[in-house]
Amino acid sequence: MTDKCTDVSVSIVTYNNADILKERLTILLPIFKASGVSKIFIIDNASTDGTDLILKDFSINETLINLMLLPSNKGFGHGHNQAINKTCSKYHIVMNLDTTPISCSVISHMTQYMEKFNNIDLLSPLVRFPNGNIQYLTRNEPTVFDLGIRFLGPNIFRKRQEKFIHLNDGYNHKQRIFNATGSFMFFRTQTLKNIGGFDERYFLYMEDTDLTKKINQNGKAIFSPDFEVIHEWQRGNHSIGGAKLMLRSMVKYFNKWGWKLW
Repeated sequence: MTDKCTDVSVSIVTYNNADILKERLTILLPIFKASGVSKIFIIDNASTDGTDLILKDFSINETLINLMLLPSNKGFGHGHNQAINKTCSKYHIVMNLDTTPISCSVISHMTQYMEKFNNIDLLSPLVRFPNGNIQYLTRNEPTVFDLGIRFLGPNIFRKRQEKFIHLNDGYNHKQRIFNATGSFMFFRTQTLKNIGGFDERYFLYMEDTDLTKKINQNGKAIFSPDFEVIHEWQRGNHSIGGAKLMLRSMVKYFNKWGWKLW
């Protein structure tokens, strides 16, 4: 199948995912095929656990897969940009390996929605945990205070944290979104290309926040609960190494967009 004007492409970045890769691809590939996805870009960030070998085996018989084995790991955004630069589809999905559309119709329905509302450049779905609970990812544009208190636990300045994630008003209706999650982002590809994709200065974390801000400066990012995905949510920033990466990304973000303290 070749890319057509209404086609949808997908990019997934992998890194040392050998333990879950076969299971995840077995789940995702039938969904992509049933959804009419025209190209699946899988970008491996120089895995050292055999992920690349598993991907090679899968790609031999899967014509939809465009496998890109990178020589070094330059981060989440850099990996996805390899696909963004290459795709010629009308729509492009950036997603995590551990994210699953709740049904085979989700992607096609999102495509139809974007066809109907051509002023939307990024469509963000409702994200649930595997147990069905909502992940509170309809967040405000961050301030230093909002991000800082999240390191202290959910009960510190609780009302402020609930406001940041729109706990009471963010998940039952369509609305503008200013801080979309990178676990599943449905883009109008030309807009994504026009703004240069992800800022590769972020190795991990904050790149999705940064990209949402760029989208809203040039168009419109929307959240809609009419579309749902399941996300395993591997919280690497709960480790010391992950926390350090998050702090570095926060500094880069505020250096770029201004240090809004409150």
